[in-house]
Amino acid sequence: MRLINTRTLKMQEFISRPPPYAILSHTWGKGEVSIQDFHSLPLREKKQGFSKIKATCQQARNQGLDYAWVDTCCIDKTSSSDLGEAINSMFKWYRDSAVCYAFLEDIPSEDSTPDETTRNTTTLGFGHSRWFTRGWTLQELIAPSRVEFYNRSWQQIGGKKELATSLATATGIDAFILDGTGDLGQVSVGRRMSWAVDRETAREEDIAYSLLGIFNVNMALIYGEGARAFLRLQEKILQHSDDHTIFAWRGSPLSVNREEARGLFATSPNEFRNFL
Repeated sequence: MRLINTRTLKMQEFISRPPPYAILSHTWGKGEVSIQDFHSLPLREKKQGFSKIKATCQQARNQGLDYAWVDTCCIDKTSSSDLGEAINSMFKWYRDSAVCYAFLEDIPSEDSTPDETTRNTTTLGFGHSRWFTRGWTLQELIAPSRVEFYNRSWQQIGGKKELATSLATATGIDAFILDGTGDLGQVSVGRRMSWAVDRETAREEDIAYSLLGIFNVNMALIYGEGARAFLRLQEKILQHSDDHTIFAWRGSPLSVNREEARGLFATSPNEFRNFL
């Protein structure tokens, strides 16, 4: 596991158990810093995405943490083996973090001295952030025990446990999962699938790969297989579970009206909408 030293901004690799670290959850945008960019000081400074890496490290330092993990630059995406290991380990890495910073770049800054009404309005409205529409951020919300939400100016909105009710409304995730009083094993497969309804990923296969940790399964990555990835995910789940709610999906009217056979499995998480 590669981690950024928050004091030197240099990358370090840990083969065995890593030291305590902060981890970033965010939505990708223009000018993200790759691992290759990160190792070139002049290049990374020019990238738009470097500002949130520095802010993550600054916040971690403020909380006494010497290391941080950011997906854009801590994974070598040019290496299929590195990417495969990272995606299959992602849930664990978020779960084992000391704290996860959920950076909501599209949530505006508050006034320097916001009154209670302004703060409450911001807190209630944060659920409309693009962050809540992405596939990968689902596990990034569920896995860590401690998640702190920040707006575009890195002002804290609140923590996962204190915002559990608002988060449950925004995401459909059961509040007892968000506040830490329950665990994923208490939730049916169908219900867990429903949490990914309407979430999007840049690549079709990633909607399946982003759910691996939520179902505690591992799977080889085959980019280019398209919708087949979600079918393979369901096959993997059945190898480890006898929960028949995996078959309780409902096809869309369009798919039902087609004169073609449907298999036992759903074609996407959206067909588990009936569990919401």
